[in-house]
Amino acid sequence: MQKGTHGRKRWIMLTAPGWNLPTLGALLLLTMHVLVVSFVWTSGEEAANTFYAENGLSWAGLKEGNFLAYFTHLFLHGNGVHVLVNAFLFYYAASRLGHVLRPLKVILLFVVSGLLAALVHVLAQAIFPELPSAPLVGASGGVMGLCLAFTVLYPDSRIALLKVSARNLGKGLLIASALLFLITPGLNVPLFSIVGEWSEGLFGAELFKIAHLLHFFGGLTGMILVERMLPALVTLDELKAERVAREGEMMAAQAGEPS
Repeated sequence: MQKGTHGRKRWIMLTAPGWNLPTLGALLLLTMHVLVVSFVWTSGEEAANTFYAENGLSWAGLKEGNFLAYFTHLFLHGNGVHVLVNAFLFYYAASRLGHVLRPLKVILLFVVSGLLAALVHVLAQAIFPELPSAPLVGASGGVMGLCLAFTVLYPDSRIALLKVSARNLGKGLLIASALLFLITPGLNVPLFSIVGEWSEGLFGAELFKIAHLLHFFGGLTGMILVERMLPALVTLDELKAERVAREGEMMAAQAGEPS
């Protein structure tokens, strides 16, 4: 939310559902999940596990030459909650970014954030065998890139219900993702691992099956790239120089006129 002209809070209007990037992107994620559930899971759990192993991203899969999974994993999701959250956040962030960036730049930001974060994720699997080796699926890296890019462009926006600014929310998400990765019990980082074991006992092992490093690098990539994607603006010095040049041309023209 942001304040109106008389200090009253009003809701930010998002892009209306229709033939536009936020709507089509969210629908693509949802449609792909429905198709997978309809045609893969109906064939049985074994067929579903094989499908996700072949189309999800993992270091083991890349070593076997399954490079296509580097791209296909973006459009697969593990369950309905996962895809609903990503679809909603994509719609929200793409709508807000669309006020400043052209659709192609929003798509580029999403893809680059997602793929770069995925690369870091599989490299971490290669370096730290203790990390979960399950295939990575989902658009979370790209979605985090869009969401944290939004916090850079609209730092003073107030996030509904959370009562915090977008600037602080972005920093908080980055710090939380980094800390959750560091406390992963299998990494055995001194002191952090103690907190990780305590957290695992309190919240369950599922907490560390989430790709926290992916979220961190996806968000960081979005924050860094978005300012470089902004359209070039005319500076005050450039306007002054242009005015001086025009005045010089006018004076020269007047001086050359016959008396």
